[in-house]
Amino acid sequence: MTDINIPSYSLISYYRDKKNNPRGVLVAIPSESDGGFNIGFAQCRKTDKFSKKMGLNIALGRAKVESLESWDNAPHNLRKMLPKFIKRCESYYKIKV
Repeated sequence: MTDINIPSYSLISYYRDKKNNPRGVLVAIPSESDGGFNIGFAQCRKTDKFSKKMGLNIALGRAKVESLESWDNAPHNLRKMLPKFIKRCESYYKIKV
């Protein structure tokens, strides 16, 4: 995974299935404008094999251009993880709510 350009101070969390295989990823990167953070996601189909490299590339791309309002189309498993991941991000980026 050396050819993935992961920004400094990023948080990564993987969704894993019952057999502990990674199936999706959440990524938080620092926001350039307001000192907050942006979150991106990626998940593969059940019939596909998850690639961490490809998943991180997709999630990082989404984090750079999308906001939390675009999460309506996100997979249910990742939306379920989102509240806990946001709390982790707020603590990591020291954002007061």
